[in-house]
Amino acid sequence: MPRYLIIDGYNAIAKIKELESKKEVSLEASRMHFIKMLLDFMSQKRTFDKVFIVFDSKEKALGLRKDSYGDVEVLFATSDRDADSVIVDLLRDSSSEEKISVSSDDNFIRNHARVYGCDVIAISELRKIIMLKKKNYRSKITRDKHIENDKANSIKAELKKHWRLD
Repeated sequence: MPRYLIIDGYNAIAKIKELESKKEVSLEASRMHFIKMLLDFMSQKRTFDKVFIVFDSKEKALGLRKDSYGDVEVLFATSDRDADSVIVDLLRDSSSEEKISVSSDDNFIRNHARVYGCDVIAISELRKIIMLKKKNYRSKITRDKHIENDKANSIKAELKKHWRLD
């Protein structure tokens, strides 16, 4: 059973602080940072088979514009349709064979997701899911608290010779 995540793009950007700060540079920078976060998440966690991010657009193009970045697909609604209606259309067109989760804080989208039997994820929960914690790298060298002074001085002298610090 394929697992999909559909994200209300601008809703997420407005509420995830790491993305909101990128908006100072540009909205495009914020979108690209979000896509990179999702790609990193997808490469390390196989929670979903595919992620769809839906954004509003002011373009008057025919149909829906799509950009694919591996397992992350970005959809831009055209000026005659908003992102909310695109998300609802995706839900309506889905099959019962698909496991779909929807992330948004917009009540319209959340209610439609529930009607179509989808899991609903608040944006704050999405942030917790996709933010990968950086591993703390610790030195493999540990201090032996019971090392004798003579032995410590011998090690220091040997290192100074090796590093040519004499």
